[in-house]
Amino acid sequence: MYKTYVNIAFFLSICTGFSQPEIPKKTAPIQLDGSIEPAEWQNAYVLTDFKQIEPNLGARASEQVVVKVLYDAQYLYVSAQIPFTNPSTIFATTLERDKAQTDDDYFEFYIDSYNDKLNTLVFRTNPLGTKQDLEISRNGEDFNNSWNTFWNAASQIHHNGWSTEMRIPFSSLRYEASAVNTMRIKAIVKYKQKNERIISPQYNTQIASAHYHFSNSEAVQFKNLPASKPLYITPYLKGNFISQNLLNENGTAYKNQTTFLERKKYADSETLDKILSNIGLDVKYKPTANSTIDFTLNTDFAEVEADDRVVNISRFPIFLAEKRLFFLENADLFNSNQFDHRLFNSRRIGIENGSAIPIIGGVRFTGNSSTWQYGLLSMQTHKVENIAASNNMSVARLRKTVGSKGSNIGILNTNKISKDESNHLLAIDANIRFTDIIRSRFTVAATFDTQTGNWKPMYGAAVNTFRPNGFGIDYYFREYTENFNPELGFVERPNTKRLTLNNGWRKTYANPEFLRFFRMGHYFTKYWLSSNGVHEVFQTNFYLTLTHKKGYELSAFIPMYLEDNLYAPWQIAKDVTVPVGAYTMWKANPFFSTGNAKPYQLYLDVEFGDFYGGKQLTTYANVSYDFSKTLKAELGMRYNRLSFPESYATNKVSRTLNLNRYFSRVKLNFSPKASLNSYVQYDTRSNKAGLNLRFRYNPTEGTDLYLVYNHNAHINRDALTPRPPFTDNQVAVVKFSKTFLR
Repeated sequence: MYKTYVNIAFFLSICTGFSQPEIPKKTAPIQLDGSIEPAEWQNAYVLTDFKQIEPNLGARASEQVVVKVLYDAQYLYVSAQIPFTNPSTIFATTLERDKAQTDDDYFEFYIDSYNDKLNTLVFRTNPLGTKQDLEISRNGEDFNNSWNTFWNAASQIHHNGWSTEMRIPFSSLRYEASAVNTMRIKAIVKYKQKNERIISPQYNTQIASAHYHFSNSEAVQFKNLPASKPLYITPYLKGNFISQNLLNENGTAYKNQTTFLERKKYADSETLDKILSNIGLDVKYKPTANSTIDFTLNTDFAEVEADDRVVNISRFPIFLAEKRLFFLENADLFNSNQFDHRLFNSRRIGIENGSAIPIIGGVRFTGNSSTWQYGLLSMQTHKVENIAASNNMSVARLRKTVGSKGSNIGILNTNKISKDESNHLLAIDANIRFTDIIRSRFTVAATFDTQTGNWKPMYGAAVNTFRPNGFGIDYYFREYTENFNPELGFVERPNTKRLTLNNGWRKTYANPEFLRFFRMGHYFTKYWLSSNGVHEVFQTNFYLTLTHKKGYELSAFIPMYLEDNLYAPWQIAKDVTVPVGAYTMWKANPFFSTGNAKPYQLYLDVEFGDFYGGKQLTTYANVSYDFSKTLKAELGMRYNRLSFPESYATNKVSRTLNLNRYFSRVKLNFSPKASLNSYVQYDTRSNKAGLNLRFRYNPTEGTDLYLVYNHNAHINRDALTPRPPFTDNQVAVVKFSKTFLR
């Protein structure tokens, strides 16, 4: 009953505009050393009464953290005193800036600087003082881990726990200039080896991902915040060495081609072109506190980790996640409602048919007010002979928050324009929260291009009612009409209609002795071809998830029934073709995870059963171990064994396919300023192994030196004619960037 009164009081305070507490203002700066001196933090605003997110949702925290908040004319200050009954269980290994700290103990501070009850900036640090910042949008539905800004943190480990202090410049936040600014704040602490996360404040536990929802935050006031217009200028200088072994014109032998300082054909003069191709510039300017302009020239991504190799055993394309920081920033703003598509996919910029295309430059303008979010991105790529024309690619976004529960409606427009061709998309989408439990989304879109002409539409609608406890549904229908083709988007199954019905029941246990969470339900999905309405794919299965109080999780899709009608032959491998026909398959798919309450993590996913007239055994296994703050290692594999009738194959040997991928990551953190990452992967489809080594030196915020080495090698050389050399290609890159703040 008490919780009910607290929740009612909270929502009444929102609806009636009761006065919010004011954060005290200081005149003297706080010394940032991680030691919380009482004199410095006197009269601070305090967050206490922490409660559990997990394992016992809503229960009092086993340790009581004290968070304090102050500010002065330039900075927001946050401190946290984090006690440990057993300090020997404090766990932290992450030293590198911007790397996920989800495997460590950590403290994170959330601030909704617009008080829009929708978008949140998160500042996270661990007992080593390592910094990570991220954006969370739509009450926890979208995460941007690559959002980056300037701020500082310091931590200390004590005999009774650890403490931390943060100093966040107001120039790194976003808000409307005003005599009084209302913002929403919250704090979350993780105790790794207890498998416990705690939050303050916690008012509402009756919605999914309640810790992200605006109802679990405190509205506070700041007065006379500074209105700064920071300008960040980041030039870079790059040098590289490229060696490739290529077949000669007759296809009889390999010859080596070596390049020092690549050319992007910006100029006819070789010397000038090499200079222009290996320097660049990024500029960020905030003309107002709630808008940002980004300008980039000769955009380069040499420091990005190599993509995961894909061993695809489906007949549909695989979505590859964006890794380039420039496109990850503000990515959620340019996203549209996702069914099994992305109407804007930034990986279409600068990558054509698997080849990197030079990006001459671009501009991005984004902004946010209390109810409006808006953005414009325009990039120009350079022509590459026989691969891609020069294209201008742009996306415009306008979104308005409506109602008091974070609903929104928006417009999205994308354009890909070259000298001879163009492709355009226009979409209207909406996310409507009827209540805290009932959520829906709608999208209507159409594309127009010079190939097919006319506008080709798609539409979709969905409703979701899932919450931590009880029965819920997730239903949606969408259709991509024939020739709907967003060239700057990703559509996995074009020319199809899809109906999906997910019915489930969930239970989150209080004071668990064994189970913390239980989920069961039934999943149904069906596809038709839009062009003629004939049945294509049907799948139905039951599912089950059990989560132990210490984080171990066991899930399964059992049994899984699948029908797939092939209307054209499918060549799954060079010597194996699945013929046209109607295929009925029974499968099972269990998977297991140890969670992250220990220094190690294990994930195992197995799928087995029928496969298009044959049999399938697919195993994905991944194990990682945090040996210390210096060394982390990960090993993994995806094993696919597919067997088919003899009639599918050109010879008996090829009727059984082993399409596998093996990989390993090792990270060495020499200090908070220096780290070395290695990524090795091998796949049996290409019979090539790849090595990606990346050394980063980050002596100060905004200064980075990267040394990158990539090597791809032929493994089964005797299977190829002519026999290739061991090295297929190798690239060495040095890149230095420095940010100047004015």
